[in-house]
Amino acid sequence: MSSSHAALPTRSWKTFARYVAPSVSAMVLFSSYTIIDGIFVSKGVGEIALAAVNISLPFINILSGIAILLSMGTSTLCAFAMGNQEHDRAEEIFTQTVVAILAVSVLLTVGVSIFAEPLGYLLGAGPQTIGYTTQYLHVICLFSVCFILSYCLEVMVKVDGAPILATIGVGISFIINVGLDYLFIFVFHWEVFGAALATGLAQLGSMAFFLSYFLSGKSNLHFRKFKLKLREFKRILPLGIADCSIELMLGFLTLLYNHVILALLGEESLAIYAVIAYISLLVSMVMQGIAQGMMPLVSLAVGQNDRDSVRYYLKQCLFTVLAIGLVVELVCQLAPGAITSLLLEGDSALFDDTVSALRQYTLSYLPAGISIALAGYFAALGKGGASALLSLCRGFLFLPGALLALFALGGGLSIWMAALIGEVVTLALGLLLLRKAKF
Repeated sequence: MSSSHAALPTRSWKTFARYVAPSVSAMVLFSSYTIIDGIFVSKGVGEIALAAVNISLPFINILSGIAILLSMGTSTLCAFAMGNQEHDRAEEIFTQTVVAILAVSVLLTVGVSIFAEPLGYLLGAGPQTIGYTTQYLHVICLFSVCFILSYCLEVMVKVDGAPILATIGVGISFIINVGLDYLFIFVFHWEVFGAALATGLAQLGSMAFFLSYFLSGKSNLHFRKFKLKLREFKRILPLGIADCSIELMLGFLTLLYNHVILALLGEESLAIYAVIAYISLLVSMVMQGIAQGMMPLVSLAVGQNDRDSVRYYLKQCLFTVLAIGLVVELVCQLAPGAITSLLLEGDSALFDDTVSALRQYTLSYLPAGISIALAGYFAALGKGGASALLSLCRGFLFLPGALLALFALGGGLSIWMAALIGEVVTLALGLLLLRKAKF
């Protein structure tokens, strides 16, 4: 590989945008076809089916979380190696991760195929939703390798110096999913089975696109023979925990909210959180896209000991998160009814309660975005401990703790404020860690 590929791009807003825009676009497309799944299911099957698909989403969060856990650390180590002109080592790390993904995917497919119904109940399904939930899980698990590997390859395309291909690959997946959703649900009337099959085939299309790039000979990174080095995963996994925990947090919170809603409001009200979960997924993916677009730039700068570039790209990341977060907040506060109507009919008995819940929940998006950016920054610096601490506390301590506290106090519709409470506490921890993180 020539030095031009390993050199840090010229520091500028244009460079930052060139990396962030494709990353955000890919994330928006990735989350959009999940949301479109929800829209098609809601309009074509009904609110119970919408709730069932949302109940199943934590499994997809697990698939995405595993992909992120392996991909983020791999991309960081590969960027470090490429910045140091260690191209062979970068390829060995890349190939070893892909092989690990194949092994993990097989285990997941077999396990979920056998235990789909118990998993459905664990995720929060009730008597009305368990049938659809089990059906969705059975189909999705067959495409586990596509979910995990397509994401890994999409991340590595950016490290390889071709970030625009990430957008193209996810765009292909988006088009496949939308087209097949319409065909399978409204033409063939395959209901939830059709929605799951469309999603799986869309991931298959994305995986095939990225594989063709790395196998074509046009990429800088290639698959190569390697000796298994488990110690590499000791570095990879901590660096991926931050972004992984964001994904797992969404799944864990979905599970937790589903059980709390079942206890407080009844199974019919599960559709309220389904709407919130879809919107939150989109916002979270945008914030992750900004952070992930920043990460290769910061990691390359670290590899070349360029402190000014490290600080510059952090500032650009935080500014972008703040700007987008404020816009999203305004839209959600001024037009929550329009957003809700995408997934629920205006005459739904749950419509007004959903609008109220959405207004409360979206107050958490701005502090959440800053915390996501800081976690990504720590990971890009190679400070896996700080990144993991922030993300794990956020997803598995502060947000769930706030929800369970409000539930214990009687909850009701006030449970939607738990997200804001948890995110504010998380942000305080993130700012404290930032003061201590030096490069």
